[in-house]
Amino acid sequence: MGLQCQLCWENIENLTVSERQRHYDNHSEGRSSPQSGSSASRSSVSWFSKGKSKMTFVNREKEQDVFWHPAMQTPPPTNFIPGLIPVLKKALLKSHAKGTTTRAILCYGRAVYISRQMWDASWGCGYRNFLMSCAALMDQPYQPLYFPLLDQPVSPGIRNLQTWIEEAWKNGFDVEGRAQLQKLVNTNKWIGTSDICAAFLSRGIPAELVDFEVKDLKKGLTPLTDWIVRYFNKYSQRNPGSTINAALLGASPVQCARCMPLIVQDNKHSRMVIGYELTRTGAVSLLVFDPSRLPSKRLRSLALSEFSSTSSKASPGPFQGERRENEGASSSAPIGTTNQRMKMVHVDENENISDTDWNGEVEEIQLIEKRERDDIEFIGVVRKGNASKVDKDIPLDEPSYSDVLKHFRWENRSLQKRHKYQILYFPLEDPLTKSEMKKRKILTSELIS
Repeated sequence: MGLQCQLCWENIENLTVSERQRHYDNHSEGRSSPQSGSSASRSSVSWFSKGKSKMTFVNREKEQDVFWHPAMQTPPPTNFIPGLIPVLKKALLKSHAKGTTTRAILCYGRAVYISRQMWDASWGCGYRNFLMSCAALMDQPYQPLYFPLLDQPVSPGIRNLQTWIEEAWKNGFDVEGRAQLQKLVNTNKWIGTSDICAAFLSRGIPAELVDFEVKDLKKGLTPLTDWIVRYFNKYSQRNPGSTINAALLGASPVQCARCMPLIVQDNKHSRMVIGYELTRTGAVSLLVFDPSRLPSKRLRSLALSEFSSTSSKASPGPFQGERRENEGASSSAPIGTTNQRMKMVHVDENENISDTDWNGEVEEIQLIEKRERDDIEFIGVVRKGNASKVDKDIPLDEPSYSDVLKHFRWENRSLQKRHKYQILYFPLEDPLTKSEMKKRKILTSELIS
């Protein structure tokens, strides 16, 4: 079945990218699209609009542009899901017991998944990855001074990030980005990893960029995945220098490392890489939080239950715990330093171009507005009654370990479609001094190939 609109299920495969965006814009403004003639489309528009004006859509944005991190005492918003890392860890351990997974390293265990919502569905992936980074950085105990730097004077948020970036420009950060975007506040312009990096650096948070381009077709993406594997290994107990000792000590084949997740961007989309899995065949699967892929209701419920149980036992909070030991600034020696930046092609929000690839696969927009029909789960191309198989040894209301892994694995066929990637990572060093911030105003990156 072709690519479908996630609101009215109309086939939009033959539309151009701009036509698809206009189709979604018509929904958001309560209008029928020119090609909408089916009863399903008309009923969906009726359900969506119900006489509401575009102002209601703007009000929804104001209500939903919020931020939350695990140390907060309030419940998470509906599109914030803590507890997924422990759930994923258990699924990987089951996969290891079945002989499929050899080992896996995950990021900081209290990282939070944050999905896009209807109002930012076509342009919000970079912003959501920024919020996921902030949620982890403000909760981690290794650098407690990060919290006040990120919380004040303007706390994280989607529109607030736009303010952060423009303030960074005014202070001399990322002159090239300013020339490309010109104005960002209150627009729907895409942002990339370099823009997010400038925002963090302007707040005194150490952040690094890595550029990767496929030049050797025989190597393919191996240098990229190898770099990511080295990153997670460096912060884990099972680094290359201690693998044998760790095995002798009975180290778990699946670990949460004391490192932050990292953002990986191509020219169409960005995702948060939360770890990697090594299978028995020797293949490496990257594990991701994709802002455009909403976990099923069962997976969300399981994650919230896991978070609730672990939080009641111990909650490190942003100002608790010990600083991490000096583990070094980067996960691999720089091969080269360059001023080249792999920026997204920034466009005006009125040009009606989506930040997704619109290919009907993993980049397809996953809208997360709560529907009145509870029998629909928003994951993949949604269809009524599309239930997953459940393992015999788990409760019926709990997803199987294979379904959990399938949701988080970044499929190689999708990964190999791009030839240029940029990584943004956080080395968890001490906050930048004023002199260090001054030196970082011109963005540079490590180049791997």
